[in-house]
Amino acid sequence: MSRNPLRKLRFLIRTNAPIWAITTYFCLHYRHRLSHKRGEFKKLQKDFREKSKNLKIDNDWFTENIPTWLRAFQEAQLDSDQALKCLEIGSWQGLSAFFVLDVFPHAQITCVDTWEGGDEHKSFNASTPQILGGIEMCFDLNLKQFSDRTKKYKGTSRSYFNDQITSDGFDLIYVDGSHHCDDIMVDAVQSFEILKVGGLLIFDDYFWEYYDNEIDNPAGAINAFLRLKRHQLEIICFDYQLIIRKLRRSMRIEGPHETR
Repeated sequence: MSRNPLRKLRFLIRTNAPIWAITTYFCLHYRHRLSHKRGEFKKLQKDFREKSKNLKIDNDWFTENIPTWLRAFQEAQLDSDQALKCLEIGSWQGLSAFFVLDVFPHAQITCVDTWEGGDEHKSFNASTPQILGGIEMCFDLNLKQFSDRTKKYKGTSRSYFNDQITSDGFDLIYVDGSHHCDDIMVDAVQSFEILKVGGLLIFDDYFWEYYDNEIDNPAGAINAFLRLKRHQLEIICFDYQLIIRKLRRSMRIEGPHETR
């Protein structure tokens, strides 16, 4: 997706972005460009690039997003000493999980992945057969030093949510699994339910275009989710990725067969 603002605006409109989300995008975009923290975040990004040179990474699709994440952490007042509980849907070779565990020394993360790749990987448009065959091994090697703070769930996000029983929820959830809108919508709603109030939900690849029908791409699902949960969230960062903070829980009405 071009950096041209007019192209971004046309994309937002074509994928049915809510008017308030479009306004938020441009407000945050120019606010971030003027931020005095911009240089500091770029330096931390550069430092992490140096550190990650020791990892086995074939495709770095994450590091460009570090300034966005750091702004979100600052906005949400996340402190490096906090024992955050994190969930990552789609881990690939573990670079983003490594970043979280490096920034937050007391955090724990659950990584959910099939390690088989998505549509764009299986078609070899975004990867090669050689890389695809070794991504799980690379993940294990890259996160070995954090094995005591990492939980690995091998399977689809749907199977994870079906199997998962949690009462205390997550502080940070990163959705970067299947990029088809149907799967993202399920991941978004299910993740939001187990996200703590005040927690962050990060969507990858908002402006990504792969499927011919534009609303089949991530933006189609993310926009629908934003409309659905409009009064329960706020957008705090909106670059190539979109990050929301949960403001309140859903008010569910019990049915005739439900008990307290």
